[in-house]
Amino acid sequence: MKKILFFTSLCLLMACRKTVVTGFQDRPIVESYLYADESPTVKISKLVPFTSDMDLSDMNVNKLSVDITDVTAGKKYALTVSGDGVYTNKSLTISAGKTYELSFPYNEMAITATTIVPAKPQNMKLSATGMAIPGRGQTGSVPGGDMPDPVILTWTNDDQGFYFVYVKNVESVKIPIDSRSPNGNDFFRNQPTSSNTYEINARSFQYYGMHRVILYKIQPEYVLFFQENSNSSLSISEIKANVANGLGIFTGISSTSAYLYVGKP
Repeated sequence: MKKILFFTSLCLLMACRKTVVTGFQDRPIVESYLYADESPTVKISKLVPFTSDMDLSDMNVNKLSVDITDVTAGKKYALTVSGDGVYTNKSLTISAGKTYELSFPYNEMAITATTIVPAKPQNMKLSATGMAIPGRGQTGSVPGGDMPDPVILTWTNDDQGFYFVYVKNVESVKIPIDSRSPNGNDFFRNQPTSSNTYEINARSFQYYGMHRVILYKIQPEYVLFFQENSNSSLSISEIKANVANGLGIFTGISSTSAYLYVGKP
């Protein structure tokens, strides 16, 4: 579930765009997020130029020799392709605190990336487990209404690490807070932060019901990845976060969560 939520956020953050490449060089695009206690998944795709007069190599993303090395233990694991450039190894379980290196040859280049999987966020707490928000757009409702105080999310951040908050409505039937906007986003998120607190504002919610509040601990390469994408029109195929001789990102992530109910006054 946490993977789905995280990837949903990223997919909406990174709209699909064709890439205009000057001085084109055929490089792979890597996208991989390592979660503690889970098996790794690595997605590899080809960088495709906007024009058709560029020379492409015959590299097949489904026929690569992809390895992940547990650097801490000094053991290498070969990954197996399942199709569409997706590689996995069910015998490898990612562990928090360990260093992992991705490696594979591509177009006579050694593609490598290294990350550390962080420990789960500690002491996550919500100042309240519920919030009452007045409806908008209904007959007799007061425009704006009296909005409740924010719910404060706190956690321990002794090492000044980076965090990311993602709030998702988990109801199967969505009841909009504003009847004039029945198709709003059922999630919201903050910018990566090195703080230990985040205000969950009532105006950020679009729907009533139960919400899952997920606190992710992320690594510096993901902060760079996020900032590069947020501050420009770059797509993942143009961002080089921490992949040597390639593009994209290979990073460790951990998370913990709590629930917040949004109801009517």
